[in-house]
Amino acid sequence: MSVPTRTVALAVAAGAALVAVPATVAWAVTADDEPGGTGAEIRQEYRRGDAPGMGGMGGMGGMGRLRGDESAFGRAADGMCLEDWVVDDAPASAADAASLARMAEEERLARDLYVEFADAWDLRAFTMISRAEQHHLDAVGALLGAYGLEDPNDGAVAGVYEDTELQALYDELLAQGSESASAALGAAALVEETDIADLRAQDVSSVAVATVYDRLEAASERHLRAFVRALDARGEDYEAAVLDAAEVEDITGVPAP
Repeated sequence: MSVPTRTVALAVAAGAALVAVPATVAWAVTADDEPGGTGAEIRQEYRRGDAPGMGGMGGMGGMGRLRGDESAFGRAADGMCLEDWVVDDAPASAADAASLARMAEEERLARDLYVEFADAWDLRAFTMISRAEQHHLDAVGALLGAYGLEDPNDGAVAGVYEDTELQALYDELLAQGSESASAALGAAALVEETDIADLRAQDVSSVAVATVYDRLEAASERHLRAFVRALDARGEDYEAAVLDAAEVEDITGVPAP
């Protein structure tokens, strides 16, 4: 007897990460150097489409019909290849459920911090990356919904988290980032280092969850690169605090101090 399934469609492109899930969310993020060596710019195109189906986007099955600036989206998603992962109707394991709840709050922490920093320092990187983090939240939230799990971010207040460890981190980094724009960039880079390390540490059994985590890790590496290069453009050093310094140098292209 066949087991009923729900399909979660995921796609990835060089320089972009795209997820289409039952919540009909699609997001893409690219990171490119700004002219004049002023650091990394985060550009993102975000679309909400119809429920995933077999049409839309030039016949790329499972993506649904996307609205908005199709030409800009097409540039970000150039070279896309589609992968369909299946989420079966069995309940998520306890480990997967706990992992998704943790990562949902961790992505929201990043968004909440960057919104605060964007208001405080009016830096484009914070404005753009805070929007990208919202897309990550949507992707994780859609997986929670696909498994019938409670989303800890439903009805949540910005800057308030169920996870006490994340709450302490948010409070510490918000205070740090309130001191100066450079301090905010350093705090943001630390967030991305932490996110990369935490995503790698997750031991999940669901292929769909693991695949989304891979996409989120790649996005966090681009964000880390953006923040460290922005600091470098200001003549400021960034010292790795979570990952190995050599790895941060490799990700960002900025020599370790």
